[in-house]
Amino acid sequence: MLLPLSFNLQGKSVLLVGGGKAALEKFAQLSRTGCHLRIVAPAFSEAMQAELAKPHLSQIETITRKFEDADIERAFMIFTAVDDEAVAEHIFRLCRARGILINSADDKARCDFYTAAVIDRGSIQVAVSTYGRFAGLSAVLRRHLEALLPAELDDDWEKIFALRARAVTLQSVIEKKSVITDIVRQIESRYFGKPATGVGDEHRQD
Repeated sequence: MLLPLSFNLQGKSVLLVGGGKAALEKFAQLSRTGCHLRIVAPAFSEAMQAELAKPHLSQIETITRKFEDADIERAFMIFTAVDDEAVAEHIFRLCRARGILINSADDKARCDFYTAAVIDRGSIQVAVSTYGRFAGLSAVLRRHLEALLPAELDDDWEKIFALRARAVTLQSVIEKKSVITDIVRQIESRYFGKPATGVGDEHRQD
């Protein structure tokens, strides 16, 4: 049984090894996290080069050469997306020996964790994962969830969060629960076409 987690990578040192299609998919996720990202590869695909050329990604450090053992120094987390089995195994063993978390693209046996297909709607983030078994299925489910949570509703969610924040300041526990329950029912009715049948986690902070 795996425990779903969200890592705060802001300011953390993250290493990505690879410059092809699989590496580009990892890069697309990592470049939005605020991490200090280094990418090592003997060569970078045209698509990867095009992404790296974007002005807002100028802080990404790229190293055009083969992986070297010293590259993992000070890394909090490592992602590999390489075709060379021997290189993938070598990096995995280095990480194991030094207690560094590693994710190997399309290689479940060499993963400490799995990345998910993510629907990012500002204050709402939904992650879908098959735990490394079928990334294509995760992508299909993500597309359907994106249709369920269109981007134009972002402002609505912020208003709902504001209502909830005001509700939790109420002194009466009974009134607080009643108001939050009503908010949840209105959300289900307005956005998902049915009234809520009950509320179980009114006071959780996540």
